[in-house]
Amino acid sequence: MPPLPLRSALLPLVAAALAACDGTAPAPDFQVRGLDVVVATDAPFARRPDLAARIESTVQASLDYWGGGWEQLAGATLTLSGADAVPCAGQSSLGCWDGDLRITTRDPGAGTFSCVEATVLVHEVAHAVIGDRYHTDPRWMQMEPVQAALSGRVGYGSAGEEPCVVVAGVWRHPAERLPAPQAGPVPVEPAGAGN
Repeated sequence: MPPLPLRSALLPLVAAALAACDGTAPAPDFQVRGLDVVVATDAPFARRPDLAARIESTVQASLDYWGGGWEQLAGATLTLSGADAVPCAGQSSLGCWDGDLRITTRDPGAGTFSCVEATVLVHEVAHAVIGDRYHTDPRWMQMEPVQAALSGRVGYGSAGEEPCVVVAGVWRHPAERLPAPQAGPVPVEPAGAGN
């Protein structure tokens, strides 16, 4: 049996997995402006008392940039997952919008993100607002205003405070390889995918 700290860290992930198996969604941990939030991660930032406020300001920055409003997320659930990836349209992704938001709190190359602002939350909120599954809107590559709005915040690691490094942008599909647009969930490509 794993030591107690490891068991405690795994508990939210196991609970989320069991809930998914029986077809019931886990109860939200809290709500932000009509958006249910499920915390299924042991990321240090997710245990901070400012998490709800930081989710709200991060989502607001994305909504402001993309011209959306909270009503587009009302009734949806945001799940912060501690897994390396989240399921989306039969694939593994860093994030997904399919009427609900699912994002991982881990970077496949660097480990656990130090803050919610560094996750793909801004990216997935964009899909909720504009769709654009294949990232053809030029604003995807001009996200410096969002990055500036979210920069300068404190991050958290296992040893305490650390920088919150925000890099807003998107991996863009090569135009010659764009498949025909389809309806459905919008996965985020894993870091390093594609050309």
